[in-house]
Amino acid sequence: MGYIDKTVSKNETLIKQAKICKMSFLDRYVAGALFILGAAFILVGSLFRNMSGIEASEEVTVPLSSFIMAGVGVLNLLIIVPLGLYRLVQAIFKADKDDVIPGTVFGRLALYGVLGIVVGVLTYVLSGTALDAMVCDIINLAAAFVIGALIILFAILKYISIKLVVTDKRVFGRRNIWRTKSFDLPIDKADNIVISFSFWGKMFNYATVIIRAVEGEYKIKYVKSAEEFKNLIIDFAENKRG
Repeated sequence: MGYIDKTVSKNETLIKQAKICKMSFLDRYVAGALFILGAAFILVGSLFRNMSGIEASEEVTVPLSSFIMAGVGVLNLLIIVPLGLYRLVQAIFKADKDDVIPGTVFGRLALYGVLGIVVGVLTYVLSGTALDAMVCDIINLAAAFVIGALIILFAILKYISIKLVVTDKRVFGRRNIWRTKSFDLPIDKADNIVISFSFWGKMFNYATVIIRAVEGEYKIKYVKSAEEFKNLIIDFAENKRG
């Protein structure tokens, strides 16, 4: 039984569940794809070397996989540059704080970048001494694939964890994976709803829905067709108070 089935009671009617935009997790998909692509290059390079009978000479003992792994990390760090420039433009033009690229995006990309570089540098240092080229290839291949798969997996879990639901009696929702934040508000109390579009939100038709009530302020990000959802809540709230 899913979250909606467990939360909607028998004496109320489900009106609408908001759709969450998958493209809002684009930075995570790109980062994960870079690592998985790196793993594919490492695999192809290792197979080519073994099939060709190429052995590392005494002068060249560093496996190509170390460079690929570190390169993937650098690419993740480079993604920060255009995002940082865009955030600077937002600051100059005093964009709404809900539209500004959050610092967590930069933190995630920096973490992914550092992970890739650290693994690449470690296998670089250990190659030709404690580890041979084949073992380094296996370590880099496994690390690249696991990191990439986990990034995408957590993006998917984040996507499916976000819920925003309207019934004929209330509005409720939740967000986050580990530290779940949820709210449950009688629909007639949802008297002030704000829609905030970011630059990417305007491109992919998603926004942050901010529901303000006496009890507090509730935010659900990445909601598709948010204006339509806002109007639905307002209509039901007015009818309930009516």
